Amino acid sequence: MRRSHRELAARTRYGSGVRVTPKLPHCDQLPVVLPPLTDELLSSWIHRHATFYDVPPLAMLRHCLDAISSLRAVDLVLTDEQASRVASMFRTDAANVRRMSLSNILPKSCRLIAAKPMQFCAACARQANSSGPEPVRRSQLLGWRLTCPQCCSQLIDGDKRSNPSPFADYWTDALDGQRLIDDEAERGVRAWASPTELARLLLMRRDPRTAHLKRSGSFRLLGVVVPEADAIVVENQISLPSAANPILPLWLRPALLAGVSIVEREGPAMLTWLQSKIIGQNRTRFSELVSTMLSTHPGPEPLSLLQHN
Repeated sequence: MRRSHRELAARTRYGSGVRVTPKLPHCDQLPVVLPPLTDELLSSWIHRHATFYDVPPLAMLRHCLDAISSLRAVDLVLTDEQASRVASMFRTDAANVRRMSLSNILPKSCRLIAAKPMQFCAACARQANSSGPEPVRRSQLLGWRLTCPQCCSQLIDGDKRSNPSPFADYWTDALDGQRLIDDEAERGVRAWASPTELARLLLMRRDPRTAHLKRSGSFRLLGVVVPEADAIVVENQISLPSAANPILPLWLRPALLAGVSIVEREGPAMLTWLQSKIIGQNRTRFSELVSTMLSTHPGPEPLSLLQHN
C-alpha cells in the first residue's frame, strides 16, 4: 500500500533504522533530499521529490515559492531570491539550483527551448538508475543540441527512433553550429553575428524562383546554403518551422546547424547574397533583422518581425 506524504514525512528510513522527522507542511527544510542527476532539470528534481513525498509537484514547489505559477516557470525564470529559497528547502547551494534551471539562457535563445523533452542520451539514461518518474535533463529541451553535453554521445529522438540523419556529410559543420549557439545561449559569447539569429534567418521563406522542385513556395533560405535540404523537404512532405519557432526535429537539425556554421564562417558578405534570394515584404524584414543583429548598440529585440514567416 502506498504511504501518504504525512507517513513519509513522519517516518523516514535511513539504512536499517527509522528516523522521526517533522511533517512536510510544517518544516522549513526537507528531511530527505534526493541527489540530483548530472544535468538534471530543476523541475524534474522537484517532481521526483514530490513523488517521494506523495504530494503534487506544484504543491511541493509552493512550499517555498507560494506565488509560482508552474514548474516550467521556475525552469525558465528563476530569480536569485527564488534560487536561495529553493536551495534552503532542499538543503543545497543556490548556485546548484541555478545551474539546474534554464534561467541563464539568453532571452533571444529561449526560442530554441522546447516545451517538453525532444531527445535523450541513451548512455546517460542507462546510468540514471533512479526510482519514481523518469528524470529530465536540461539538454533534452535544448533545440540546438545534437550531442549530449555530458558524455558527447549522439542524442536520440524522443520517440526513440535512431534513424540516421540524411545530412551526415554536414556533421562537422553541424557540430560547429551547435558549439556556436551553445556558446551564445549558455555563456553569452558570440562572434560577428548572433548564431541564434542566423538560424532564424535561414528559416525565412525565399523567392520560389530560386528553387527547381515542386512545392517551392515552402522552401526556406536554408536550402540555398544546404542544397540537399530542398529535396529532403519534398521527399518527406514536410514543412520547415518558421523563424519564430526555429526548433527542428533531431534528424533535420544538422542541416540548420551546419547552415549557421557556414554563414558564420563566410561572414557578412553571405548575408547580402542570401538577401538577394528573398522578395517582397520578407526582404524588408530580413534587412531589419540583420541591421539589428549587426548593430554595435543593439536595442530591444524585434521579437515580432518574423512571427508570420
